[in-house]
Amino acid sequence: MPTIQNIIFDFGNVLFDLDLGAVDRSLERLWGDRYPSVRDRLLNSGIFQLYETGGMTTGEFTDALRKAGQPPLSARQVTEAWNSIFTGMPAERFDVLLRLRQRYQVFLLSNINPLHAAWIDDYMIREHGIHDFQSRYFDAVYYSHLIRLRKPDRGIYEYVLADAELTPEQSVFIDDLEANVLAAQATGIRGVLKTPELDIMAWMEDLLR
Repeated sequence: MPTIQNIIFDFGNVLFDLDLGAVDRSLERLWGDRYPSVRDRLLNSGIFQLYETGGMTTGEFTDALRKAGQPPLSARQVTEAWNSIFTGMPAERFDVLLRLRQRYQVFLLSNINPLHAAWIDDYMIREHGIHDFQSRYFDAVYYSHLIRLRKPDRGIYEYVLADAELTPEQSVFIDDLEANVLAAQATGIRGVLKTPELDIMAWMEDLLR
């Protein structure tokens, strides 16, 4: 089996800890019993996938979300609820990423949107004093809203392989969603599913042995 030379990380719930139910809880507090029907309409509309692939501006997304239920929310309420998903990224993970870059090419591949990307950049500065997060810790960063592709579509993995000139068999991808891992494996990339039982620090340390 070819030696691993490239590591491709998902971001949320792999490197950066998330509270996946936080957005629903935040919007439910604002809309109360009306929220379940609002949520169903939003999910069926495809708005979230559209925003993740650069098909809507932040203004359009925020406006659509705040008017989705009654009473209408403020833009600030929408932004705070939307960003409530984030928990944090422990400092020790940054150190291991730097060590990994001494031995491997390291990439970030994330389904993400402009509001979340901006929040993360601000968090890195505010909490860790890191102004160059993307360039310091990764050889390249692939955000879905910038490349207009999203996981688990096969095209996003083919895009990364071509853009970074990677050999699939020499690359490993870790993600917390099985569908995303299986899609990567279909292109020849080695896939690892990040389950709650898999300690990401231990996994990264294993790659350094």
